[in-house]
Amino acid sequence: VGHAKRSSSSSSTLLRSLSCWQPLESAATAPGSEVASSDSRSPGPSCSNGEKSFPAARLASSGCRAAGDAASDKTFEAAGSARAVSEEAAPAHSRLRLGRCGGLAAAAGVFLLSLVFTPCLSYSEWYIDELFAAVRNADARGETPLLELLQNDFWGNKLWNNWTHKSYRPLVVLSYACQYWFNQGEIKPQPLRAFNVALHSTNALLLFWWLRRLKASRRWAFLAAGLFAVHPVHTENVIYLVGRADAMATFCWLLALLSWPLDSSRNRGCISRVLRLCLAALLAVIAGLCKESGFCVLLQLAVSELLGFKPLRGALPLLSIFGLVFGARNWFTEGTAAGFSFVDTPVQYHEDIMVRFFTYLYFHSKYAQLMVFPWTLSWDYSHDALPVLAATWRDVRVLGILMTYLGVTAVASWGFSRRKRSVLLGLSNVLIPFVPASNAFFIVGTTIGERLLYPCNVGAAVVLASIGTCSAAGRKGGSSRLFACGLLLLGVFTYRCSLRVYQWSDREQLFGPDAVSYPQSTKTRHQYGTVLHKVGRFAEALIEFEASSEIFGGNGLTDYCMAQILLETGRADEARQKFEKIFKGHGLGFGAFNIYALYVDYGFTLMMLQRFEEAVHQLQLGLARNEDVPHGLNALGYSLISLRRPEEAQTAFERGLHYEPDNPYLRNNLGVTLMLAGNLDVGAEMVVRAAQMEPRVPAFTHNAILIRKLADTGSWPEEQLVLELFFNRAN
Repeated sequence: VGHAKRSSSSSSTLLRSLSCWQPLESAATAPGSEVASSDSRSPGPSCSNGEKSFPAARLASSGCRAAGDAASDKTFEAAGSARAVSEEAAPAHSRLRLGRCGGLAAAAGVFLLSLVFTPCLSYSEWYIDELFAAVRNADARGETPLLELLQNDFWGNKLWNNWTHKSYRPLVVLSYACQYWFNQGEIKPQPLRAFNVALHSTNALLLFWWLRRLKASRRWAFLAAGLFAVHPVHTENVIYLVGRADAMATFCWLLALLSWPLDSSRNRGCISRVLRLCLAALLAVIAGLCKESGFCVLLQLAVSELLGFKPLRGALPLLSIFGLVFGARNWFTEGTAAGFSFVDTPVQYHEDIMVRFFTYLYFHSKYAQLMVFPWTLSWDYSHDALPVLAATWRDVRVLGILMTYLGVTAVASWGFSRRKRSVLLGLSNVLIPFVPASNAFFIVGTTIGERLLYPCNVGAAVVLASIGTCSAAGRKGGSSRLFACGLLLLGVFTYRCSLRVYQWSDREQLFGPDAVSYPQSTKTRHQYGTVLHKVGRFAEALIEFEASSEIFGGNGLTDYCMAQILLETGRADEARQKFEKIFKGHGLGFGAFNIYALYVDYGFTLMMLQRFEEAVHQLQLGLARNEDVPHGLNALGYSLISLRRPEEAQTAFERGLHYEPDNPYLRNNLGVTLMLAGNLDVGAEMVVRAAQMEPRVPAFTHNAILIRKLADTGSWPEEQLVLELFFNRAN
């Protein structure tokens, strides 16, 4: 009897362990059976080691007690089982149909939640780097031959030049070019964002499908995929066109996960294994050509194999393919090292290695906070939105680092102790795509990028759905309360996401709140200043520019914008000081594409100060780089007239009218120059025409009155004809 009791106890313990591992063994079941089992009213497997689960455990226990029972008892039990099966057969089919309908309803709910981004389809503004990636990039406009496009980075620069970010994403650039072609050569933001919305909705549905394959219950799969669909940080991936790269890579990532069997050991054929590996490699390459992190899907599949029944047999081929693909990519791009400015990545320039180490760990905790509690968002986290941890471990923000890594460790420990493979798969899907953004192996070109969390949130959804499903197998009350909290969080996320989508409706709505959330961000304060400057709120714009300059004084663009405001408000000498600061080595932000504006406006400032010789020199330097600056050509002509060089002045005014034929200022000034040169008829006609075009300008009215007096009297009046200046900051 004692031996029988020990055998019964041992058998029960073994069967309880097998019941907890059951999702591993039955992971490759058909979708129909998943729906039926998840919707069944019979109690599912408990994740507690102190509880028995599945009828097999009860049969084992009764079998140990009935070792000497008669065969008639077995016959009776078999008959009872047959009656139970016959009684429940019809309801099972009914539940199967209801389960399928419920699954479609849940998927439809996920799709509807993803439509929270649809208001962006009417947004017509371009934001920040979109101009460089999709508008000014000849590759994105389809003007570059395909072979040449494949040799350029995401921004249209040669991969092997000194100045490149090494961001090789040709498929994303080709997607821009295809849409440019479909729009008949006109690139607009609305169709581009419509593609992003459709892509995000598709990703949310693919995630829901994968969660169901992982045996997540229908309601928890809906909740997890719904949170992914309305996560506020995904606003950057949908509205901000640069974030398309992460969404496209995640699309291929999810396809790779869905195409890979959860239990590959059951597919014993060599040909099927080879075909499966080829498909996974193809999807990984496509994902990696959308975003560099996409190659890592091979590592995720390798983790799936390592958690299976034949880990080395399944994982080694995947790891080998990843090594080959990653090596080929590095060879083609000549490594991953890229030069990033101090403003974009200030931590890498800090001399203390411990400060760099702890600050990068702090960034990891910030990513975790944005993933779980995305309350304060920003389009930019560069210098000095998140100050470095100069005090290293003595900084109170280290508590956030500890909380982050303890949380990851706790989830991993829980998954291993409960033998929940899906939890471990989800956690690895959080960590693996995050590694390229972690600054662990190479410097990332952004301090914090909300769009980089897009593939990581796929893993977070898996973790949530797996834990929720496991809780549903335990006590019903606790599961209902947990699910109610999840629904509350879904409502909060939906509200926060809709608010963030509204903030992206225009630049003022975006940069204003971001400047309040992160007042130490030099880029955000600068961008908000440009918005205020554009609408003529000069005093407020100066406050923002000065705040940006106090945070980082080496940004030449900020000083340049302040100089423009000072020029427009008649404070030329203060503007001169800003320009001279830039020329003394604070020219960050100026390059070959915009240096002309610096020279032209500096020359304009010197002209306002009546330093005409110096003004002519600076204006000519700028106009030699880009002549299409009408206010600069007008200032050059004005300076030349003041230096008594009317022929050269006439040429300058004529060149200005070539670029802007209907400009009344250039027309008036050219007319005055012609009259001074003796060409009275043509000059007078141009002056009168300028007064008709802009009668509210006093100089034009004054000149028209003098011409009428000249026509009436036949002699020059005592008053002098005057020239007029204008300043166009749009150039």
